[in-house]
Amino acid sequence: MRIKTFTASGNHEAFAMAREMLGDEAVILSTETLTDGQVQITVGIDENEEICFNDKQEVEIKDISTRYTDRLLRESLEYHDTLDLVKQRILAMVRKISIEKEMYDDSKLLEFALKDLYNFSDIFHNGIKCKIFMGGPGVGKSTAIAKVAAQAKINNLSCCIISTDNIRAGANSQLEAFAKILEQDFYFCKSERNLYELLQKADTAYDLILIDTPGINPFLSEEVDKVSRWIEVIKGEGILVLSAGTNTYEAIEVAEVFTELGAKKLLPTRLDLTRRIGSVLSVAACCELDFCVGSVSSNIAGGVSEITPNGLAKLILA
Repeated sequence: MRIKTFTASGNHEAFAMAREMLGDEAVILSTETLTDGQVQITVGIDENEEICFNDKQEVEIKDISTRYTDRLLRESLEYHDTLDLVKQRILAMVRKISIEKEMYDDSKLLEFALKDLYNFSDIFHNGIKCKIFMGGPGVGKSTAIAKVAAQAKINNLSCCIISTDNIRAGANSQLEAFAKILEQDFYFCKSERNLYELLQKADTAYDLILIDTPGINPFLSEEVDKVSRWIEVIKGEGILVLSAGTNTYEAIEVAEVFTELGAKKLLPTRLDLTRRIGSVLSVAACCELDFCVGSVSSNIAGGVSEITPNGLAKLILA
């Protein structure tokens, strides 16, 4: 890469100078405001040739125009507000795969990298009947449960929905209405003992048991304790429901609390309404949560879709 600095009265003027000298492929590497108020930018441009030595120790010029550059993926991950550590991890894996497989297609490289770096698992057929949905208020938890129940019906799985939410007004009525439409059984448990007894019977009666926990503020210990008491009764798989549009750093802090409560999988909502999914990528990586399904539509019947490396790569590059 050829690197050069340009100084002008502003960013626009300095970059115009750079493009005039280096062409449209020039990329800004850094920007600095000098003491006199002028702006100095450092730009770089990839070169198509490099000088090296061959096996006979003779000077040789090699064409490197076909060598992979991660510029597009880097810009895409930055656009999605991906945590820097996670971004660098993905890019490092992409470069490694590019060298090993002599591959240069961004979409395929990203798909292979995501497959290596993340876990993707089936929510319906992994041997664990009981699914515990947890998350903050307003993330779409109840709707996500209804969508999963609809997919269970499509897959010919007998399913019941159990609510433990005695905090939010109308939450149980909404879930009960969904269950009735889907012709799935609905139960509401007022106490931990009531839940324990119900689960003993449900374990033999259903293929899938979906449990809704109260939406809580994860930063208030008394609210976390309420959910913790319910979870202690349940032998199941914790699923964190998280809105894809959440601020990346905020999302990680929230996910850390629910991971301590037992969350193993990540179910992102609002994927159809969110342009940036860096928080989803960052949470899954930092908290070691498996991807399962995501909410991709307001439609209950087809509102969740399996998250795959290919699908995730397309979202990032879209």
